[in-house]
Amino acid sequence: MVFSPLIEGGTTQLPVLIIRLILLVGVGSWLLIGLCRSRLSIPRTGLWWPIAAFLGWSGFSLMWSPYTSVSLQWFLSLLLYAVFFLMILLTADRERRVQGFLFLILLMGIFEGGLGIIQYLWSGESRAKGTFFNPNFFSTYETVSVLLAMSLLWFGGEYGKIGKPFLIVTATISGTAVILAQSRGGAAAFLIAITAVGYFKYGKSTLFLLLILILGTILLPNPLKQRVMDVGKQDPYAYTRIEIWEDATKRLRDHPMGIGLGMYKYASFQYRFPIEDAIVRYGKRAETAHNEYLQLAVELGIAGLTFFLLSIAVWTTEITRTWKTDLPQQSRGQLVGLCAGVLASIVHATVDSVLHEPALVLLLLLEGGLAVALGRQARGIQADQWCVSPPYHIARIILVVVALGAMAYLAIQPAAAWLLVNQGNSAQAEHDNVSAIKWYRYASMADPGATAVRDGLARLCIQRFMETRAPEWLEQAASEMAVAMALNPLDGRLPYRLGTIYLLQAEQPAWAAHKISLTAQATQAFEKSISVDRFSPFGYFELSKLYRGKGDRTSAQQLLEQAITHEPNFIPARVALMDMAREIGHTDIARMQLTAIQTIRWKFQDWTLTSMEQQFLGIQPPKS
Repeated sequence: MVFSPLIEGGTTQLPVLIIRLILLVGVGSWLLIGLCRSRLSIPRTGLWWPIAAFLGWSGFSLMWSPYTSVSLQWFLSLLLYAVFFLMILLTADRERRVQGFLFLILLMGIFEGGLGIIQYLWSGESRAKGTFFNPNFFSTYETVSVLLAMSLLWFGGEYGKIGKPFLIVTATISGTAVILAQSRGGAAAFLIAITAVGYFKYGKSTLFLLLILILGTILLPNPLKQRVMDVGKQDPYAYTRIEIWEDATKRLRDHPMGIGLGMYKYASFQYRFPIEDAIVRYGKRAETAHNEYLQLAVELGIAGLTFFLLSIAVWTTEITRTWKTDLPQQSRGQLVGLCAGVLASIVHATVDSVLHEPALVLLLLLEGGLAVALGRQARGIQADQWCVSPPYHIARIILVVVALGAMAYLAIQPAAAWLLVNQGNSAQAEHDNVSAIKWYRYASMADPGATAVRDGLARLCIQRFMETRAPEWLEQAASEMAVAMALNPLDGRLPYRLGTIYLLQAEQPAWAAHKISLTAQATQAFEKSISVDRFSPFGYFELSKLYRGKGDRTSAQQLLEQAITHEPNFIPARVALMDMAREIGHTDIARMQLTAIQTIRWKFQDWTLTSMEQQFLGIQPPKS
């Protein structure tokens, strides 16, 4: 819970490193102390079996992941989430400790909610977001807080003189923050979860509360209602979730065993979807499924989704068993509040990527773990544990230390690379490319599997070549880009950029003897780019120029026609087709292309263009 303010503005490397190291220290201490005492105790729960199966399948999926470095980082995150769940069960073994965790949830809700309200009312933010970079994530966080507070209020209990006012303040602040976050998915999750809380307290009459809340949202002026009404005008891509889910379903059909942990974003080049009225028709890539269950199925296959849903089912079974016990009214309020928060999170996960935010996953695990801990206390089985008594041996201690060291190294890698890259970017901003290259090289050593670092280093080498005209910089750029392409074969931009570097090398007098081989390598790179990202016109365009230079006009024409089939507004390809038609005397075809070019430019003449759109309309030449 206390980690959430660290997740500031989406820059998560440093806070995630802190979270990971704290969890590693926690589990390491538990293991080492247990091994030294020859006794390891794990709270008994049926959840460990589906969790172990899910983690096992996730680890097995590393075998076919095309980008192993990223998948390994995601697998480490899953392992540490399981460690966090274990820490909750180990520490929440008494009622006062559970109450302490509940107080922490409410206190953080007040802090985040208050900050979000200040942002909306006085800082000019269009949507409250607290310390989160995404208001939708902030909405989920605050929903959990308001649900817990309202459940404790409705079910009653002894909270002292300031307890009830504290709960009322928490519910008011967090509830207001949910509205000001203006999250449609978050609002739906809140309505469903608050209805569940009311149902368990008041029965079916709560359905009237749901109806009143819905009507109030529709009829009364409020920021959420205004956003729902305006979103279609403000964002032409606002109603594409159905297309994104259809796209995810297609990916699942193509890869029923999954494409690899964390690979949804990287496989998106092969699954672009068209926006017909846009200049760049296939400019959109669904980097998330906007549905965590679909995304999980795409990445880990049907088996991975099954194990995950089985974990939820087993948890639900345990909570149902707890509910049927003779719980005090106050404990029922705590249990319902925690479960409502879990319900809100898993409902919101059907329309947003809330489980990709570490703070929300930790919050979800905290609530789920506390609910299980309440059940263990209610049934008087908090002492029921699996005990392992391995005899003390120094080899076991060394093995644990080595394993923890390896995981710490993996945890440090991306954060260290991020810090070094920031140093390189600062040097580059000061036009010191030599120092920038040095820092990027350090980053590539810190995290050898990061393609973004290799790509950035290659770009710096090209800039250095432009400054010095020394050809060895191009050779280094080609080497770094080739490594990046090998690390991540799913990114169609990397082979395209590699092809442009080979062409630049072929133009240099120092490489004149290798011009034919460099041109051949460029051809292969552009062909690879097309095979990986078949909707991008740039690979077709550059490859057509190479074929045209060799006199193969037929192949060049076919490539250009493929380019404008996917992207009708890509004017550079139409200009090339027009020139080729004029060269062979096909004036009618040339006029047709000229008319199309003029029509396209007239249609979009009043648009404010991005750099990519300028390239499409021929205002700027295509870039690498």
